[in-house]
Amino acid sequence: LLLNDEIETDKVLWNHVKPILRDYENEEDGCLLIDDSLLAKPYTKESDMVCWHYDHTIGKSRRSILMLNFHYTDASGISLPVGYEIITKSEKEYDEKKKKWVKKSKFTKNEIMRDKLEILHFHNQLKYRYVLMDKWFASVENLVFIDEVLKKKFVSPLKKNRKVALSKEDKINGNYVSISSVDMGDCSSRLVYLEGYENTVKITKQVSKDGDDDESIYLYLVTNDIDLTTDRILEIYKRRWKIEEYHKSLKQNLKVEHSPTKVQTSQLNHIFLSVCGFIKLERLRLNYKMNHFTIKEKIYIEALKTAYQKVEELEYT
Repeated sequence: LLLNDEIETDKVLWNHVKPILRDYENEEDGCLLIDDSLLAKPYTKESDMVCWHYDHTIGKSRRSILMLNFHYTDASGISLPVGYEIITKSEKEYDEKKKKWVKKSKFTKNEIMRDKLEILHFHNQLKYRYVLMDKWFASVENLVFIDEVLKKKFVSPLKKNRKVALSKEDKINGNYVSISSVDMGDCSSRLVYLEGYENTVKITKQVSKDGDDDESIYLYLVTNDIDLTTDRILEIYKRRWKIEEYHKSLKQNLKVEHSPTKVQTSQLNHIFLSVCGFIKLERLRLNYKMNHFTIKEKIYIEALKTAYQKVEELEYT
């Protein structure tokens, strides 16, 4: 199957996930999660798909595949991939800073994200209320797109240097300050005007402590659902962790990074089948109330028992 023609992932994946998704999706509480993940490929030959991407977890670039994921969850805890895009770098551009030619994508990650959202929203008619994403996707253009084109609500973290106006008068006069300088107290919210964004938004500040040093960590969240309370904003944003669990299960349970294939079509098909494998694990989780790791362990143990039984049968024949 890996060597077959490239699978139409958008159509086939949607048909695969739709039957279970339709039982859970809703416009009252549903959340569409967006995040990217790097699939490490240190020993695979470089190509338009397998290329160098910056990994903020290690602070440097590494050879990998960049996968942009779209995931559904809600208060029930359901976790379903509804789409993904593989970012390819097919263009070349001269980098003045590095003084060399570098590869780049024909379209930006944000452009690809918005195109995918349009497909999920208008063509697939996915039902959801909130779009949850990381701060790297919280550009004004993306926020306006979610608000005005999709007519949906967003909850997203912001970098601490993002500018806001504290009143309509400040906005008119261009008096903006960084959100880190806004005095809101711990775990509280207030209405502001985000620079470049027309309507009022609510920003929430969460303060937590880091390890033994007891150092304060600040999380700034923004939403266009200004009726939400602080606790509700934090509760909704915590659901974004589901996509991190998805990335972990893809890598550890489905071994999405471990394909030995060298042909791009085979690499793409391996990723697709890994995503389908996650959907199967999620079905089993719902039926048997066990997490993906426990399910994998039980399947592995049963497989070992069957293999050992077969060895015994062959030994005595």
